[in-house]
Amino acid sequence: MQRNRFISYIFFLVLLKSKLFPQINFNVNWTPYVTYYLSMVDINTGESNMPIFLATLERSGDAPDVVEVHIEFEIIIDSEALNVNNATLVKLETIDPLKLSAPIQISNMDLNLSTDALYDNTGSPVNLSIDITEQMDLAEAEEMMSSIIQTGQLPDGVYTFRVTATSENGQQIVEEDILNISNPNLLELVSPGGILADTLINEVYTSYPVFQWESDPCNYISPITGLNGCAYFIRVSEFRSDEHSSIDQAIESVTRLPLDQSIGFHEVGSGVKTFQYPTDAGDLQPGKVYVWQVRKDLVTTAGTEQLLSDIMAFKIKDFSSNSNTVGSVETSSPAFVLLKNLIGDDTVNTIFGQGGEGEGMTLNGNILLNGESIDLSVAQSLLSSGVPSEDENGVQVFQPMEIIAIEVSD
Repeated sequence: MQRNRFISYIFFLVLLKSKLFPQINFNVNWTPYVTYYLSMVDINTGESNMPIFLATLERSGDAPDVVEVHIEFEIIIDSEALNVNNATLVKLETIDPLKLSAPIQISNMDLNLSTDALYDNTGSPVNLSIDITEQMDLAEAEEMMSSIIQTGQLPDGVYTFRVTATSENGQQIVEEDILNISNPNLLELVSPGGILADTLINEVYTSYPVFQWESDPCNYISPITGLNGCAYFIRVSEFRSDEHSSIDQAIESVTRLPLDQSIGFHEVGSGVKTFQYPTDAGDLQPGKVYVWQVRKDLVTTAGTEQLLSDIMAFKIKDFSSNSNTVGSVETSSPAFVLLKNLIGDDTVNTIFGQGGEGEGMTLNGNILLNGESIDLSVAQSLLSSGVPSEDENGVQVFQPMEIIAIEVSD
């Protein structure tokens, strides 16, 4: 009797071990996008024209010659704004298991009602039978439907893309890509410049200005470069009053950046919001007015989309045409002009005018921000936009620059 129990116990352990032994390997790669369009998946048929994932399914080393595997693919949405809480947009799964003998490549584009076979790496067909087992009733989600009709995009929210492979012995491999989708639409220029009529007060004191803009974040990592964020491009052109009737016409004319007219825009990089005019670009000449614009490239399930900013105009300061002085001090230098904009003409006259503490002195040209040396062009950019900092809630704010001390020399 004891011997029979021992044999049963051994048999139970062997059976349990066989059920837990891995039979499959399932490696999934997700395609990164910034914006997702509803057209990426037809929730009535499962048809998809853009790759969301690409996976390799294969038997493990000790698995039987043929393993039966079920596949599921599901998109789940969670959005407070749309009052949708962890709801399945669409779920597709195999009716009959795949009979896996050799490795198979599987994409979301394969999982639909019209595809009846996949091909393994030997070229042999593997029967595929898919059904839609769950889908959202868009008629009941009026707000979501309205948003989709207007933009074609999946509304902002948290989306879970989940693909699952389950082998015949119960082994289950679940792979997820959880995305906080925020469809980017903000792209605003900060400095230098403003409207064309204000170029006299939007003068730049260097031929190599620092350009700055604001944009909402991009949750995108380039599979080629590995860089995080959307790609930005810039375009700079001269405004000629005798040739151009508007800044729109000027920006479309011959560019100073890029010099190659066939490019259109100069690539700045991914995830950046500042850019200094390069020394090897076309010279920006004193006394002339220039216009600039930024382009943001978004990688979406409908392809790459381009978002253009408005256009700003600025003028390069011509110091040779202005030799004003306060007392015996030359006030047309770039550093002195910046100082006047910071503290005002009256304070400048008090300090450097006749009888002032700085009479006969000159600025040494060193600019420190919070103890760190910065370039004149950076200081001018911060004068326009403010110094970035965080408030008590961690929100980024811009504070005006304040003068702590002025260094001069004889």
